[in-house]
Amino acid sequence: MSKDYYQTLGIPRTASQDEIKKAYRKLAHQHHPDKKGGDEARFKEVNEAYQVLSDPKKKSSYDNFGFAYNEGGYQNGQDFNYSDIFGGMGGQAGMEDIFDMFSGMFGGGFQRSYEREESVKGENLYLEVNIKKSDLGTQKTIEFQALDLCKECSGNGIERGYSMLTCEICRGAGQVRQTSRSALGYFTRVGICHKCGGKGKFPEKKCHKCSGDGRVKAKRKLDILIPENIDGDYNIVVPKGGNVGKNGQAGDLVVRLKFR
Repeated sequence: MSKDYYQTLGIPRTASQDEIKKAYRKLAHQHHPDKKGGDEARFKEVNEAYQVLSDPKKKSSYDNFGFAYNEGGYQNGQDFNYSDIFGGMGGQAGMEDIFDMFSGMFGGGFQRSYEREESVKGENLYLEVNIKKSDLGTQKTIEFQALDLCKECSGNGIERGYSMLTCEICRGAGQVRQTSRSALGYFTRVGICHKCGGKGKFPEKKCHKCSGDGRVKAKRKLDILIPENIDGDYNIVVPKGGNVGKNGQAGDLVVRLKFR
């Protein structure tokens, strides 16, 4: 079920961390179950909202994905991590160790395939907009932030006057191999090149505007027409209204109209 953590704390989405903390302390004190007239359920809601909004990473995810925060890869505000599943393999096993393990088991025949960032479409964006009955059939302007191509470097992440260099460690392959010998024979480990991060190339000098990412945050405005005949929460999908990928292809924007 969708939750509006800002509404729970009674603060605007532009609230600072100090304002979030102040609102939380006030409501936590008011609804504490040990206090006369306290409300345990409300106290838990306030705590849940504060746990998300007080953490910059979780807050950013919630601001970007809104109602999909707990439906699209986050559960109870925690990041999903493959190392949580395979953590018992060697104690500190991450995805690279797991693929290395398979590489060794199959004599180097198992390899990862990397999709170049330039070919990746931009991410979808999810926004939540509160409406009331009187808004039906009217036009509403919403403002939000999205990622656009950096105009300074045209999205390639390279400072003007400089070029892209082929990685000398992996020689442009994006992967490095290490062969070792054991009692069972020779084993080949394949891993991501630490120098280029698996890209095979890296900028001679990163763009000062986007720090080499190729994209920058930009403010956008969108006029949406609210349907007249809806009587519950409603989704409006705006094709290519989301973040722009490094190849110029944008993801979609999903606007969730939520009755308040």
